[in-house]
Amino acid sequence: MPIEKQLREELLQAGKEMPIPHEVEKRVHRTYQHFLQQKKGRQPLMKKRLLASIVAVAILIPTAALATPYLADEIFGSSKAIMERGGTQQSYNEIEAFLQEAKGKLTDEEFTEYVSLTKQLMQLKLKITDQNGVPHEDKMTAEEQELYQQLASKLSPLFEKIKGSAQ
Repeated sequence: MPIEKQLREELLQAGKEMPIPHEVEKRVHRTYQHFLQQKKGRQPLMKKRLLASIVAVAILIPTAALATPYLADEIFGSSKAIMERGGTQQSYNEIEAFLQEAKGKLTDEEFTEYVSLTKQLMQLKLKITDQNGVPHEDKMTAEEQELYQQLASKLSPLFEKIKGSAQ
């Protein structure tokens, strides 16, 4: 048996046989109880903080998502404008998804130009579209048709950049 192990056993045996004064035992007991109370006091506080953090995140994330404006609203005004012309909420959501994709793929200047040109183009299209969503291009004047062609030619490279990088 190694000497350290023999020494440890001898010390433990001597410690068991030694009388402990009553005051020392009380003081050790009180200190231990105080330590346990402090430890218990910290856990509920930690649990409360964790719970409060989880609740805050659960509230803030959906709020931030709902607070962001729709990009399609910049062009059409609202989803009601689309629905008044025969569109659906699904088509409005598809337009919004496309605009989000465009915002990610174009530079800020290109995206601003894209939104401006698209807004002008959509105003022309809304002007010639009836309540059923059918466009009547014959209602456009020669100036409007020329403007329509100019807008379409300016939008074409931007549209290709959005769709081209997706493939």
